[in-house]
Amino acid sequence: MPNSPAPRPPVPAPAPPRAKRPGTTGRVVRERIDPRLTAALFANYRTPADAVLELVDNAVDSRVDGRPLEIDLALRPGALVLTVVGGTGMGPRELEREYLRWGASRKRAGDSIGRYGQGGKAAIGHLGARFTIVAARAGETTAHEFADEAYRDRSRLRTYQLVERPKPVAAELGYIRLEVGSIDRKLDARRLRARLGEAYRPLLESGGVAIRLDRAPVVPPEWPVEERHSFSVRAGGRLVKGWWGLLGDPTPGSAPEAGIRLYHLGRLVGVPEWFGHPGPAQHPALNRLVGEVELPHISVTMNKSDVDRGGDDWAHLEARLHRLLSPVVRRLTRTAEAAPSLSALRTAEQVRRILARALRLLESGALFESELGVGPGPGGQLTLDSPTRPAAEGPGPLAGSPDEAPVEDDGRTPEPPNPRHGGTGPGRRSGVGEVVIRSLDPRLRSAMEVEDGVRRVVINSRYPLYEVRKGDLWYQLETALREVCVTIPEATVPEFERRVNELMLLSLGLAERRRRRPRRAASKPATLL
Repeated sequence: MPNSPAPRPPVPAPAPPRAKRPGTTGRVVRERIDPRLTAALFANYRTPADAVLELVDNAVDSRVDGRPLEIDLALRPGALVLTVVGGTGMGPRELEREYLRWGASRKRAGDSIGRYGQGGKAAIGHLGARFTIVAARAGETTAHEFADEAYRDRSRLRTYQLVERPKPVAAELGYIRLEVGSIDRKLDARRLRARLGEAYRPLLESGGVAIRLDRAPVVPPEWPVEERHSFSVRAGGRLVKGWWGLLGDPTPGSAPEAGIRLYHLGRLVGVPEWFGHPGPAQHPALNRLVGEVELPHISVTMNKSDVDRGGDDWAHLEARLHRLLSPVVRRLTRTAEAAPSLSALRTAEQVRRILARALRLLESGALFESELGVGPGPGGQLTLDSPTRPAAEGPGPLAGSPDEAPVEDDGRTPEPPNPRHGGTGPGRRSGVGEVVIRSLDPRLRSAMEVEDGVRRVVINSRYPLYEVRKGDLWYQLETALREVCVTIPEATVPEFERRVNELMLLSLGLAERRRRRPRRAASKPATLL
């Protein structure tokens, strides 16, 4: 008999369909990550120095208890070399599972500065287009090297071949050498040295970390503190330690910025804090108050520009340190402030009047519309001879030339200006109620403060250019204009400069018109012939 075909195996019955949950379509969707997302993280730094500090943060996190950490930075044309000796180092496993893994890290809060799994890699991409890393773990005798010549090409995730190299330091020491090449950012050695000394001040002073830049040690500047008080308080169930002090008479340019500096595991975070107290803009004597506080339990932002201010930990800390600093703040604010000269007060009042007139033009919408052809001048620019004026506005008193006395001296101190005078724009965002003269930090030209709903431009009488110009009308006017224009939203740097220039030209024109206006002759009594 002919061979009969082999029987086919029975076809298994199809699995019964899964029951759908009410309201679902039955389609499965998944999260995905595009490698180009990593390129967006390259822009997470305001300056190249911030990116360098991120690399140093990773080095500081590798410290070993009882062993000093040495960090050596070298700036070369188009390149940066970072060498770390004395930490834990990295072997092949750490390189793959930790360093080259985006968004994941074994670092724990309270133990390490960086723990987001992206800082060091993003910092390299921010600085340059290529890199070379040589790393060895503490206790190993061999180092491993890998490189990337086109790191900014983020079309795909990378795979590297490790190459063994002799370890250039003792076997018991961890070792990392990172060279970033094709740098297209400007790195200033002097400014970078200052940032390193400020950012890691407690670690450098304690000797736990030694940093060298171009073979010269980084040393934090000394603060001329006359009165120093350490504190250890409990806030929100945590023990917080730090100190506050009062500055003496520093040499010009050596005074630190006033306020209490926040440190996270020895790394500076954000700007000096006042914990709800007024700053030096409200009272110049507060320029003497400085201090430092260590906050290992407060979360920080990804680029260490600030702390997390939305949690209960920060709320408890702020309230506790506010109470702690209240006595010294009260003592300092009772210090008598040297009153500015009468001529400076008169000039400030003149500036307020000119600002009020110019800002009313801004409110009318006729000032910054030159690109739309508004205005009588060429190309729509406002001219000095015929500035646009709202119809309801009267001439009003205006200041004259700085060489003449535009305000009659009646022997009295000018009255405080009307807080409602000079407000402009929706919500009065760009207005100014007063222009005042106060002593601030010599590095600060001016400040804007809001008190009782009144905007005040505070002009610093200790600023070097103020002293050179003796606080004349044009200096105060330009300073106040720049401070006011900062409050105008959505202005780029070129737009900001253009607005300042246009307001300055308009204000000068208003002042010149008043100077050229002839004074009315005094009426003479009639005489009998």
